Amino acid sequence: MPFRFAHVCDLLDRLDHVYSRYPPYLPKDAAQKSRDAVLYWFKKHGQKIRHDANGVALLSTLFPERTHRVHELDCKSLEKIISRALSLPSSRVTDLTRWRDSEVGEGDLGACVERVVNQALDEAVQPRASGVTIEEIEQALVAIASQTPLSPPHARPSALDGTLNASTGSLDRLYQRLPARESKWLTRLILKSYSPVIVPDRLVYMLYHPFLPELLDVEPDFPAALFLLCGMNIPALVHRMSPSLAEMPRESMHHQT
Repeated sequence: MPFRFAHVCDLLDRLDHVYSRYPPYLPKDAAQKSRDAVLYWFKKHGQKIRHDANGVALLSTLFPERTHRVHELDCKSLEKIISRALSLPSSRVTDLTRWRDSEVGEGDLGACVERVVNQALDEAVQPRASGVTIEEIEQALVAIASQTPLSPPHARPSALDGTLNASTGSLDRLYQRLPARESKWLTRLILKSYSPVIVPDRLVYMLYHPFLPELLDVEPDFPAALFLLCGMNIPALVHRMSPSLAEMPRESMHHQT
């Protein structure tokens, strides 16, 4: 079955606790804790990732800043989409726009979305996680990019199977299904920034497949690199034959981040 976006949010939350801590960790301690978080996450979800998740959708969700998709959604246009999708009254729209005033210290648009959704729904009955999948999100974002003239031709075709009806209405439906936490991370995903969170890319690539880091050095486009990986016809046994990073000495792990 497809891979739920809530699982990605679990990892992002854990990394956010590392990089948003005050007082901050020393850089080497933050890097180690982020590696530990990724190792734990892959240990928990590794089987689903390798056998169920769409690879392009997973990597694009974890590293949105590396995708070649171009769309015309910025904070202000996304703010309007969210307001419409959630049918916010004027008072809640005001709360949603607080990200514009840096002096207020209300955080980015993602943080404002999270607060607004929490205010609109009773947190006691709000579901912890939705059934929205990374594949659904990828399909919606590819559809929007396909209608953007600025998007390069190779980034326009769908990375997933199926016909896409490109429309921001797909984002409306996603926001209507997501609880507060996932709405926050979806907003940051669309805007291509999880800052201050840093996802250790080389470690993620190695855990996904031992050959992926080198392939991405040659072909940085996720769909193209994964296509090459499939074309190499490498047996699934490679995953089991290669040493697990969870079992590697920590000093050797430093070379994978």
